[in-house]
Amino acid sequence: MNKVKAVVFGVMMSAAITANAANETTTVTGEVGKDIKLSLESNPTTGYGWMIKDLPDGLIFVSGGYEQSKDCPKGAVGCGGEEVLHFIGEKKGESTLKLIYGQSFNKSSWQEKEVKVVIK
Repeated sequence: MNKVKAVVFGVMMSAAITANAANETTTVTGEVGKDIKLSLESNPTTGYGWMIKDLPDGLIFVSGGYEQSKDCPKGAVGCGGEEVLHFIGEKKGESTLKLIYGQSFNKSSWQEKEVKVVIK
């Protein structure tokens, strides 16, 4: 029973820590035609992940992936890591990338995040 309580508590805490990250202001800077890497705290083992809500003109989404924290035991549920999104900027300027963090199947879990994108 104590193991179940510990797992539930761990899942709740990791979701709360990651949700707080969604409220921080982030700026990502890149060069025209070069890879722009955006790393964000994430925990897909609990169903949470990043979704693109609004991709600004001049920014191309290339790919996304997830890396579990090296501190997590292999296959551990509730142990987060980083979701990495890759983009390419087509033109110089500043824009805003709008993201949502949450469970895709549970709209009430969604939290919006704006990322300032500066292409030089």
